[in-house]
Amino acid sequence: MSTIPRTPRLTRRLAVAGGTPVRAGDRPWPDWPQPAPGAAAALTDVLHSGRWAISSPSRGELYERRFARLFQDYLGVRHCVPVDHGSSALVIALEALGLEYGDVVLVPALTWVASASAVLRAGLVPVLADVSPETGCMEADGLDLDIGARAVIVVHWSAVMADIPAISSAVDGRGITVVEDAAQAHGARWQGRSAGTLGRLGCFSMQHGKVLSCGEGGAVVTDDNVLAGVLQELRADSRRYRDDVARPGELDLSETASVMGSNFCLGEFAAALLCEQLGVLDAQHETRNRNYEHLAKLLDDIPGVRMPRPRPEQDRMSVYEVPIVFDRLPPGRSHTEVSQALTAELGVRFYGAREPLDRSRLLRPATKPGLAPLAARFEELQRGRSYPGAEHLARHTVLTHHSTLLGTEEDMADIADAVAKVAEAEGSAW
Repeated sequence: MSTIPRTPRLTRRLAVAGGTPVRAGDRPWPDWPQPAPGAAAALTDVLHSGRWAISSPSRGELYERRFARLFQDYLGVRHCVPVDHGSSALVIALEALGLEYGDVVLVPALTWVASASAVLRAGLVPVLADVSPETGCMEADGLDLDIGARAVIVVHWSAVMADIPAISSAVDGRGITVVEDAAQAHGARWQGRSAGTLGRLGCFSMQHGKVLSCGEGGAVVTDDNVLAGVLQELRADSRRYRDDVARPGELDLSETASVMGSNFCLGEFAAALLCEQLGVLDAQHETRNRNYEHLAKLLDDIPGVRMPRPRPEQDRMSVYEVPIVFDRLPPGRSHTEVSQALTAELGVRFYGAREPLDRSRLLRPATKPGLAPLAARFEELQRGRSYPGAEHLARHTVLTHHSTLLGTEEDMADIADAVAKVAEAEGSAW
């Protein structure tokens, strides 16, 4: 597993307790973000283009339109509507469905808060659903299909895709629309189909930490021609792109106004950056995915420790966070302490999985008076529910950022050795 010699358990003191770390401090980890070769030139081009936003007077093609075309081709989907944030993508995706105020949307209990807070921002009520302790994803047989939900937001978690076909089959005929939250799954594939294209709508985040990043950005993708136009209006103050070519000095946007929108537009600097970053994404996937498999095999030798493996139908991973599940934690230690110990051993940040949304400090709609009716309904519908799968992963999983996997096999061996050292540590070793 590693070239570092093993010492007996009780004398192998952890770095957090003053012991020698597994990895020397002069060996750096890969940086993130990593600018693509053409990124600087693209940003300079925008700087001098006279077009910093899609609402600028026409002077040649917008980078925003170019990115939309590149990303929809990359995913194999008909339409891409870029937005300013992944949260905005979820909001307008839900608004585009034309649901009634207070309708229920199922959301996984183990995910970033935006998956649920976007539901509230769209005038709807999130109801949490448990996830599989094996994958961290929703499963069809874990959905409450009798609560009257009108949509389900399915999140692909860390490196593993949810079984969207099975979920779609389970909700078929019940008036429930499947929306994919693919913020952690750019380029992942299920039986040859890209994450984000298996539901009616797919939502992406291009935030700083994502595998495809422009600092802050997002997108909604769909094959639905009608929804695509509505999405454009919802993100651009009731405007969509003109059918004709704008003359110089005119706007590319037309006030079609079939629905009242907001301003969630992606800026041109971010769009230009995404055009370049998309060109290096697959090469980065190849490195990360290879290292994920290598590390997972190394950890197979450590009792009580595992990395979630994709199902056979998932024929390509997109690793956002590297999840290491300590089903058996060191005696008397929490996953937070394990994270701190691994950080000290390796010199790169490890952190505990997020708490489930039912007890998250970040999901408190009652703190916003304008959400009072939705907040009351949310509290009512959550009462008495439990989420054992999400709780297990939240209490037993440590994570590190995907950039850690842009290293070498030697780096993976260091991680595996540190995990073994921490998993075995008892008593005075801490």
